[in-house]
Parts: sequence; C-alpha cells; structure tokens
Amino acid sequence: MVMVNNLSGVAIDKVFIKKTANIVLQGEKKNSQDISIVLVNEDKMKSLNQQYRGKNRPTDVLTFPELDIVICPKAVKDNAKETKSTFKAELVKVVIHGVLHFLDYDHEKTEKDAKIMRDKEEKYFQKVK
Repeated sequence: MVMVNNLSGVAIDKVFIKKTANIVLQGEKKNSQDISIVLVNEDKMKSLNQQYRGKNRPTDVLTFPELDIVICPKAVKDNAKETKSTFKAELVKVVIHGVLHFLDYDHEKTEKDAKIMRDKEEKYFQKVK
C-alpha cells in the first residue's frame, strides 16, 4: 500500500503519486510493499538533507528505507525549470527514483549500479507518461 501525506502546503495530486509508485512496485514484483511518501516544504527538506547527508540545502527527494520517501515539491518545481521540463514530469522522476531507492537500488555504489537504476527509471518513466 502506498500512503501519501502532504505537509508541504502545495496542492498535489496524491492519486497520481500513488499510481506512479504502484507502477514501480508492480514492475519490481513488490506489490505487497508498504510505502509512505511524505511531501514537505523547503525548510524541512533542507533540515533533513543537512541532518542525514551533510548538505545544507534542500533537495528534491530523500529515501529512508523501511520508513519514508520524502519529497519537496518546491525543489521539484525548481528542477523542472532548470531542465525545461514540466512539474508533473519531474515529480514522476523523483517518485520513481525514491521508490527504487526504497527497494534498495543505489546509483551511488558503482557505475554498474547507476546504469541499472537509470535504466529502470527510464523504463518506469515511459510507463507513467
């Protein structure tokens, strides 16, 4: 089951986020996996990023395996502007990225792991579009 808790103050389509996460879970044959996705404001995300990664800035998504996926809609919006993409497309990317991390994929270990994760991200992105 995918649960979405919006604490960000930004209107977000929770059903769309759940649908996106479920596409990844089904594709990875993890349909019974429970995931909590929490949307937070920029200040909260900056605090979490500082606390857990030592980076004093907000980020778009953080994943805490066995706990939550945390997404900052403001950072997603900023990424969309920077990459000349839409907010919805960027949101799909961070949800997919967060779910894959939740399922223990890690693009920071080796180049081979990074390629596996990138390929899966692209595969699921195409399914959501």
